[in-house]
Amino acid sequence: LFSVGSMMFETARKLGMNISEDKILDLSPSSLNFLRATVFEQIIREAEDYENIVISTHACFRWKKHVFQAFDFHYLNELSPDIFVTISDSVLSIKRRLESSLQWRGRLTLKDILVWRDEEILLTKSIADYRGKPFYIIPSPSPGETLFNLAFKPDSRKVYLSYPITHLEDKEASLANKDVFKEKLRKLGLTVFDPGEIEDALLLEKLKELKNSGGDKLIIGSNGFEISVREMEEVVEDLLDQIVARDYQLIDQSDFLIVYYFSPIMSPGVLSEMNYGFSNNKKVLVVFQGPESPFFNYYSTRIFKTEEELIDFLRKERLITE
Repeated sequence: LFSVGSMMFETARKLGMNISEDKILDLSPSSLNFLRATVFEQIIREAEDYENIVISTHACFRWKKHVFQAFDFHYLNELSPDIFVTISDSVLSIKRRLESSLQWRGRLTLKDILVWRDEEILLTKSIADYRGKPFYIIPSPSPGETLFNLAFKPDSRKVYLSYPITHLEDKEASLANKDVFKEKLRKLGLTVFDPGEIEDALLLEKLKELKNSGGDKLIIGSNGFEISVREMEEVVEDLLDQIVARDYQLIDQSDFLIVYYFSPIMSPGVLSEMNYGFSNNKKVLVVFQGPESPFFNYYSTRIFKTEEELIDFLRKERLITE
């Protein structure tokens, strides 16, 4: 694993350049390009000793209200990656890490983070598309086997896991059961994309709690940094739109959908995902005990009463590689 950011600081020290963490992105473009080129020359040399390598780098940086490139096309062509991935996390988790960093503390609002996160995905996908290589979004909490399967196990089927979140009588228990089912699918050799692993909805829940209690700010992280209610309110619409768009992107990169439905109340979100997947040439396999609705049936390839029935079907259709 080559971490470009860490290697750039190390290279600067070796060259006698005393660059503090909070100043490196203030360097002139020529100095940054020189450091980056030096690092990639080292990566190319050392890569000869390995059969496979992973390069960790940003696609772009959002710094002082503008965005700029964080990679070099020359070295991208030299290395010719086989797969491109964006590891994506929730906006609150990213905010927490940035506020714990001397380099980023106090620099980016929630709105800035949402824009930067979207830019990273768009730019990385555009590069992958141009080079004719696969691109995937991987939620940060996903296990390492997700990346391993995508890179080295092309026979592992990719699955989008859809499930209700709202209108649950016992949300904690229901989602815990979903997680057990998800791990069961992963142990069967499936590569599972769980949209809930990017916990953007947590910000909306925290905002609702603050409003109900009359609070005016959210205190988060070990260093106790604050986010005002106003800053949170400013990103609600953006966040909701990004949740929908990203979930559809996760469906696009999946081979089929598994709907794990444990509520008698129809979820508009789940129905929308079923509709999107079904209408875009994806099988929609559902675990659901009813009561069924005509719309639910319409967008289902097949409905199973139990998890075991679904798993038997997956084995019969050779959709799992256990």
